[in-house]
Amino acid sequence: MSFASAFLNMPDDQSIDVRVGRHVETLLQSVAPEQVVGPELPHVRVSNLCFGVPMDWALGEGQRNTQVRRMLRDRLEKFEPRLALMSEISLQEDTTENSVTFYIAGAVRTQDGTDKVEIVKTLSRMDQYAEGTN
Repeated sequence: MSFASAFLNMPDDQSIDVRVGRHVETLLQSVAPEQVVGPELPHVRVSNLCFGVPMDWALGEGQRNTQVRRMLRDRLEKFEPRLALMSEISLQEDTTENSVTFYIAGAVRTQDGTDKVEIVKTLSRMDQYAEGTN
């Protein structure tokens, strides 16, 4: 997945929640280069250099759950401006399928105000690609 594919060639006939869900999936599938970028470079922090999530979310350590949710919330705030509110972000690990399901609930900005949205994406812990996403 690339930064450009997340923002270009999105069909206009899809609903806002489908488009946001597709963008969230692209964000989750994109492995961040994890460069250290200081606060003195705010534009670089929201550029393709920092797009994506670190692959280490797949390590499955229980204590990492809060850290992963915090990191995901941060990346969504930076790279998905249509999300007006994120009321819940949760992760559910499936050890038999070796996957992680991400659940994000909140609201998206629309031309008419805001609409509720629920995004569920299941990714492989082996390669960070979508498996039967919703």
